Amino acid sequence: MTRDEVIALLASRDPVAVAQHIAVPDEVGWLRGEGNEEGVEVLRYGAGTTDAEVADRLLDIAARADRVRAVHLVPGPDTAERPGSWGNEDLLVTAVARRVLPGVAIRPDWPALGEPACQVAVSFGADEWVIPHGVDADPDHLAEAVGARAVAR
Repeated sequence: MTRDEVIALLASRDPVAVAQHIAVPDEVGWLRGEGNEEGVEVLRYGAGTTDAEVADRLLDIAARADRVRAVHLVPGPDTAERPGSWGNEDLLVTAVARRVLPGVAIRPDWPALGEPACQVAVSFGADEWVIPHGVDADPDHLAEAVGARAVAR
């Protein structure tokens, strides 16, 4: 996928169209904790970033995909002008990341998005959750609700 194509997907602001041909995964991997293990890249988006910056970062990760196990999608910090991300934007970035990185696990940021949005993100290409310590979410129940099976990592 070219830089211009990735930018156009992000600029569309239409996560449903971008995710149109993305299949819900059979399995959603999950772990508890921080999720900072080796092979995990961070993609920042939302407040403080441009579509071009997000596209460039995705393409940089794609160029090294053989050494990347997962991408952690992290929205920018909240500001007085705008929240770190909008719900639509979270799903859009998830779908674009899945399209650009087909063999890499996609992780939405659980603390920023919350349990329901992370669950919905599976329908847009997310296939891994890092559930923070102290959160009693049931990954089996969450995955089953979207037609997948939870697999501990």
